Amino acid sequence: MTKRLKQIQIANLDNRFAKMSFEPKPRTGWLKTIREALLMPLDFPARKMGISKPSISRLEKNEIDETITLASLRRLAEAMDCELHYAIIPHDKSLRKIIEKRAGQKAREAVKEVNKTMALEDQKITDPESSIKRLAKEYVEDLNKNLWQNDKN
Repeated sequence: MTKRLKQIQIANLDNRFAKMSFEPKPRTGWLKTIREALLMPLDFPARKMGISKPSISRLEKNEIDETITLASLRRLAEAMDCELHYAIIPHDKSLRKIIEKRAGQKAREAVKEVNKTMALEDQKITDPESSIKRLAKEYVEDLNKNLWQNDKN
């Protein structure tokens, strides 16, 4: 994929993220909260899934403990006439901000390393912040997987 297409993909995803809104998981988990709001007894989803009532309780507990599998979560949601929506959303709702943050870190490391070497020759960088900004901008525009590789190997 070309850099331009990758930038378009990132912008499109960021637009979608900006429109998303999710509530935090209820203390008792979504499964139990919805089941109880519907006044649905444990045996209703248990019968639909062909499992026991204690198994439904265990699945609800597993959701709270975050040990439930997506497949089980989906099956139980469907047994309650609901659907599972699964998403991974950047904290700032922006992939571009993640890239910019990493580019800044990577640029800071690179300029620090170059500055250390040049200082030995009494040619220290006079405006490191400006160099960091320019290099970070270059990393953002370049958009390649080297951005995620550690320099200190």
